[in-house]
Amino acid sequence: MSLHTRFKLFIIIIFLLVSTISFPQDNYSTQNANNSSIPLLEIEDTEANDEKVLDLGYKIRDAILEEDVEKFMLHIDYDSFGKLVTKDIDEDGDTKAFKNGFLKGLKSGIKSLPQKIIKEVNAGGYYDFVNFYYSESNKTYFMLFRFYSPITGINYHDYEVSISNNTFTFKDIYIYLSGEDLSQTFRRFYMYNLPKKSLLNFFGEDNAKEFDKVVNAVYLYNRGDFLEAYNKFKEIKGHLSTDKFILIIKAACASNINDEEYKIAMETIAKKYPDDSSIYLTQLDYHLLNANYETALKLVDRLQVDTSDDFLNLLKGNIEYNKLNYDKALEHFKYISDNYPDFFEGHSSYLTMLALKEEFENCITFLTFLVDEGYNKTDLIEFIEEPDENGENNLNNLAESELYKKWKNT
Repeated sequence: MSLHTRFKLFIIIIFLLVSTISFPQDNYSTQNANNSSIPLLEIEDTEANDEKVLDLGYKIRDAILEEDVEKFMLHIDYDSFGKLVTKDIDEDGDTKAFKNGFLKGLKSGIKSLPQKIIKEVNAGGYYDFVNFYYSESNKTYFMLFRFYSPITGINYHDYEVSISNNTFTFKDIYIYLSGEDLSQTFRRFYMYNLPKKSLLNFFGEDNAKEFDKVVNAVYLYNRGDFLEAYNKFKEIKGHLSTDKFILIIKAACASNINDEEYKIAMETIAKKYPDDSSIYLTQLDYHLLNANYETALKLVDRLQVDTSDDFLNLLKGNIEYNKLNYDKALEHFKYISDNYPDFFEGHSSYLTMLALKEEFENCITFLTFLVDEGYNKTDLIEFIEEPDENGENNLNNLAESELYKKWKNT
C-alpha cells in the first residue's frame, strides 16, 4: 500500500464536501460533542437503547452496501448537525440570511460523503459496522465504522447518536484520519464564506488574510499545481500555520511532490502533535515512512485499545512483514484469515507468509481449504503465478515447488 494514498483520498473527500476551507480562532475547540452552547439531549444507557443503536448501525451499513445514498441520508439529524456548524456566531441581517441559505444547501454537501464511500466500496473497499459504545460524559452512544481499502488503507468513522422525531439518528461523525468532526469541516466552510463584515468582526483582518492564502492553496491543489499549492501553504503565518487540519492537508499536497517534502510535512505533524490520539493514523504513515516499526506497532496497539477492532491485526502483520519478522507476521495474518473468512486479502497475506517461510505443505493444505470454502481454483492459480503491478511475485517459490505443481494438476 502506498503511504501517500490515504492522504490523497482524504483530500478528495474534503474537496467533495466543501469547495473552500477556512480555519478557526485560537479558542475554537476541535473536540466533538462537548459544546456547552448547544443543549444536550441525553440518551440513557439501556438494553432497549442498545438494540436501537445496533439497528441504526446496520441500517447505515446496509445503505452503503445497497448503494442507496437517500437511505443513508434518512438517518442524519440535520437540525442538530446544522447547529453544530453555525453555533456561537453573532447574527446581523446579512449573516442570518447567509446562514439560512447555507443550511438549506447542507444536505447536498453531506451527500458527498456516502457517495464517496460507495465509490470506494465498489472499487474493492469495505465499510463495516465494528461496534458501539456509550459515553457517560456525552450521555449518548457512538457507533464505530471501519473504512478499509487495499489501496487507501484504514480509516474510522465514529458516529454520534442523537434523537430526531423520536427516532435514533446521528448528528455528527468523527473522522479519525482528519482528526476532527464532520461538522467542524463544514463549519470551516461556513465561517470563511460569512459576509465580509461578519468575517472580519469574527476573525480580525490579519486572520482573514491568512484564510485567503489557504483558499488559494486549495484552488491550486484542485488544479493540479501541487508545488505552487505547497508553497502557498508554507506562506501561512500565525497559529493557522500549525493548525492540525491544515498540516494534514499540507502533507497530502506534499505527497504529490516528492518523498522528501512529504517526509518534512509529516515530521512537522509528528513533532507538533506527538501524543494526539486523534491522528494516530497520520502518525503511523510517518513512522512507516521512516522505518520506525516499533513506534508504528505501539501506535497500532493504542488504536486497537481505542477502537477494540481486531482487524488491526492486518496492520500489525504488514508492519512485522516490513521488519522481516515472518513468524509474527504469520501469526497476525492467520488471525485475520481465521476471523474474516470473506476477506481475501487476509487469506492471500497468510498464504504469502507460508510461502516465504517455505512451508509448502501448509500452503497446499490451505489452498485446498480455500477451494473447499468456495474459492475458484483457477483464480487462485492465477493469483499465485502472476506478478503484481510492480512485476514482483512473493509466491514464486511456491509456484515452482513440486507440491504446488501436483496440486495444480489434480
